[in-house]
Amino acid sequence: MDIKRSISKKINKLLGTEMVSRPGPQIFNLYNTKYDKTVLISYILSPFRVENQFNHQNYITSHIVAECFSEMGYNVDVVDYFEKNIDVVYEQYDVIFGFGYNFERSFYSPDRSIPRIFFITGAHLDFHNMGSLRSIKDFYALSGLWLPKEANVLDDNHYYSSFNSDLSIILADGYIYEDCKSRSGNEVYSLNNNILGTFSEFEPKTNINRTQGFLFLSGGKLITKGIHILLEVARLRKDLDFYIVVQAINGVLEDYYEDVLKGQTNVFLYQNIRMDSAEMKHIIESCSYSIAPSYVDGLPGGTIEPMSAGLIPIVSQYCGFPKKEFIFEMERLDAKTLNEKIEEVLQLSDSDYLIYSNAVKSYILENFSKDSVKKQLKNILKCRVK
Repeated sequence: MDIKRSISKKINKLLGTEMVSRPGPQIFNLYNTKYDKTVLISYILSPFRVENQFNHQNYITSHIVAECFSEMGYNVDVVDYFEKNIDVVYEQYDVIFGFGYNFERSFYSPDRSIPRIFFITGAHLDFHNMGSLRSIKDFYALSGLWLPKEANVLDDNHYYSSFNSDLSIILADGYIYEDCKSRSGNEVYSLNNNILGTFSEFEPKTNINRTQGFLFLSGGKLITKGIHILLEVARLRKDLDFYIVVQAINGVLEDYYEDVLKGQTNVFLYQNIRMDSAEMKHIIESCSYSIAPSYVDGLPGGTIEPMSAGLIPIVSQYCGFPKKEFIFEMERLDAKTLNEKIEEVLQLSDSDYLIYSNAVKSYILENFSKDSVKKQLKNILKCRVK
């Protein structure tokens, strides 16, 4: 059986939807319902138009949001969050949810009584940009190379969204959640990110297959994700295996670390591979730990997805995780601290390793599945919208 086709069918059945042609920057009445209320969701449209490509958690997240509102008795309209050449009649909606240009523009509607729910998929904008700038400054001090496009600085200042929404929901906990609460001036709820689940059915980790393999799995903006911190450690730790899985890597960054990425036999670079591919399965089976030395994040998919297979995570405090014994948190963002955390997980006894790996897997499967996140979101919404 074709594993990709099989998983696609399984996800489509799980989502309860078939991909249909929905042209234009806005989808009206997604589920063809006839309720008395309507919500506008400012988010991405591709999940409602194409099959899952298994590259990002937001495919399922978008369906979770839409389904929650529909099950609460709302017709669901979806608008592309970034599309500027569109006139949205905000006054016709009972709730406005999401982020981006079309969410921010809703505050210019004369009807301010309509509840606005701001959906934050990382960190508060101020902290997000501060951390992103810090990352390229750190890399510049290290290398003499200025790569601003590798930082995730957002040049759109969505001020009303950040400070005047009726409610904010953030895909983060821990430090990132607390920081957001301190800045927002409104109610802020923490919501778990969801997993795609492509790794969750893999065989559990055991002491027999415990390895010295470390996984760095990330999308774009790699300096803000802390890839240079990882590569500085990999340059020294030739006794360990490092698997780096990214969408693409900046050519200047790749040349700077050519000695590591091309000259070392213990570092493996993969670009733009699907999470349900045979290559990815091999990588997960080859690793016992994952690393996310990010400057700013919110429960990153590149960490929670491998956790569903039992990989023990090493993360920065800026990744949005709560304090857990089985989550190894970096207090500082530098190679020395990361190397210390690597030593800490390597020194786990076989019995402790097994306990932590099982705890990691259980934690993610119980709290980050589609059903669990959907239940969390619905409980939040029921407290604030009718």
